[in-house]
Amino acid sequence: MTRYQDLTYWRRYRRFLPDWLQAMPDAAPQETWWRWRDADIHLDRFSAPDAPLTVIILHGAGGYGRLFAPYAQLLHAQGYEVIAPDLPGYGLSRAPAERVRMDQWVDCVKDLAMAQKNATARPVVLFGCSLGGYLVYLAAACGAPVAGIIATTLADPRLPIVRRQFARHPLLGALAPRALPWLDGLCGSLRLPIKWVSNMAAIANSPQAAAVFLRDSLGGGNTVPIGFMRSLFDVKPAIEPEQFDRCPVLLAHPAADRWTTLEASQPFFDRLRGPKQLLLLENCGHFPFEEPGISQLRDGASDFLRALTSPRLSSAYA
Repeated sequence: MTRYQDLTYWRRYRRFLPDWLQAMPDAAPQETWWRWRDADIHLDRFSAPDAPLTVIILHGAGGYGRLFAPYAQLLHAQGYEVIAPDLPGYGLSRAPAERVRMDQWVDCVKDLAMAQKNATARPVVLFGCSLGGYLVYLAAACGAPVAGIIATTLADPRLPIVRRQFARHPLLGALAPRALPWLDGLCGSLRLPIKWVSNMAAIANSPQAAAVFLRDSLGGGNTVPIGFMRSLFDVKPAIEPEQFDRCPVLLAHPAADRWTTLEASQPFFDRLRGPKQLLLLENCGHFPFEEPGISQLRDGASDFLRALTSPRLSSAYA
């Protein structure tokens, strides 16, 4: 099977990182495959046998696991084991069209978290970026064994503001809930470029970085089934935020996000019942790599994970 170590495109993102992050030792992850149902899921694993917990980093609709290697290296350097999967339909994972749906992503993340918890007996933390932020909430709400959630967005597609901001044009976002069920029934497996229907150009505030995303056939330049796009608007959490107190939540939201703004995530965050914290990443766009926000993300995530391993919180949320 294809491996990232044999590919070069993903390396183009590194030049947009701050100098201190580029200078970090390039710890190559172990590339493994996890058989999930009838799909082969690619995993980047940064092993740490003595880690106090495992962090699973989840991408959204314009990424894949290897893009988050710099984040994984930051956490791995602090002693945590980190796993970054390619979700069905993205990256190097191979899955039939019926697995490329949001509800299937939720099941995949839940099962992966369960597998890691069973294999190591360590607490598991889900770290979701972009759409992955809402994904990790959905997985935790339906029973994934997690000690904590870190999310860069918590944009609930059921909200009109989220539909407007996600879509390439606001009118598409308004029409999607009515048009997509009809299209799904007619040709649900038909694949369309995700950038045709979503505002993928806003994934980074740097035009040069956004262009790299848009040309990446494994991520922002990928094609997805129409059924996937419908599923974004259909999926509902097993537990609404007013009843969610299963684990602490850190919302580390890019302050200069031009795709899904803080106004799109704040309503869901405010409704959360359990322990929560909001951290604004200064000067960061949707895919956060700018300073000082990327350093704030590093420090905020580190503080959050340390708190989870304290006796007081670990007994309640592990």
